[in-house]
Amino acid sequence: MNTYAAATYRETLERTLPAADLLIRLYEGSVRLVDIMKESMSAGDIPRRSDAVNRLTGIFSELASAIEGQEPKDLSESLVSLYLFLIQEVTLANVAGEIERLDPVRDILVDLLGTWKTAASSSRGGSLPPSPSSAFPDGGLPRRTLSVRG
Repeated sequence: MNTYAAATYRETLERTLPAADLLIRLYEGSVRLVDIMKESMSAGDIPRRSDAVNRLTGIFSELASAIEGQEPKDLSESLVSLYLFLIQEVTLANVAGEIERLDPVRDILVDLLGTWKTAASSSRGGSLPPSPSSAFPDGGLPRRTLSVRG
């Protein structure tokens, strides 16, 4: 698929996906990015590692800014703190070269992904639409920061 078509598809997807599906895609991409970061750290692939770090911190920042100040306040504050923690751990793992520091990050993301999949499936009374990952370069990873605001 050419670059223009992939970008157009991503943009259309962002605008038309329900919020829960967009969150699921972001969490799926984040889990893949953690795996890519771990692989690239092991292989010494600095450009790929740097790209994964930038994309992960961008996703977490966008998620945090999207929920900051929303009701219920205690939940939004907790989630913002969690996203800031994830940014911190990814950054520290990158700077210190500590691959094992990414394991809890991945575990948290997998838990959040499972929770959102369950919630989305329950609210629809069925299954989720198929993932469009085959349409994106690099295994379906978002190329720019996505907003979860409605």
